Amino acid sequence: MKNYDNFFDETPFQTAGPFLHIGCSPNSIGINNIFKNDLGVLPFEKESHSNFISISGSVFDGNSEALNDVMIETWQCNEKGEYIDGQGFARFSPNAETKKFTLRTIKPGIVKDLDGKFQSPHILMSISSRGINMNLNTRIYFEDDDLSNDTTLSIINQKDKINTLIAKKIDKFNYIFDIYLQGNKETVFLDI
Repeated sequence: MKNYDNFFDETPFQTAGPFLHIGCSPNSIGINNIFKNDLGVLPFEKESHSNFISISGSVFDGNSEALNDVMIETWQCNEKGEYIDGQGFARFSPNAETKKFTLRTIKPGIVKDLDGKFQSPHILMSISSRGINMNLNTRIYFEDDDLSNDTTLSIINQKDKINTLIAKKIDKFNYIFDIYLQGNKETVFLDI
């Protein structure tokens, strides 16, 4: 039997660091042949691309500088408000040079919460980056939807901050959604 008295304590929790996407989505940065495809490249592989929308934006730090060493994961229902196994998950990072991300997906439908109340169409988002000890969680809503009865939006105390959760419509298929990690424009993050 081994003597475990000389083993070190557990390593302290570390922030994500600048290399998070290397292990989680290596193909996206040119490290090929580790995985056939990175997980979450396309959230709805079986959907027609003609149904897709694009949500583009950047993640800004407290100095309003765009970051590229960020990993974003999203989860959503389909256009009928249904969560289906193996669909609706995406994982991506901003482009290293432009520092912009793009999510190509379908626009989600209305979904019920645990109490059976309807929620406005939204996409759940989790953000990992250097300097962040835990993932930051938020939502993307759409400015062309009725948001007046959404249960999550109704509990936000600072009503002027709700606009930080709303993707701005450019045209029928394109939206802009920027994320601010801190500062005056800080995005509303959810404690889940």
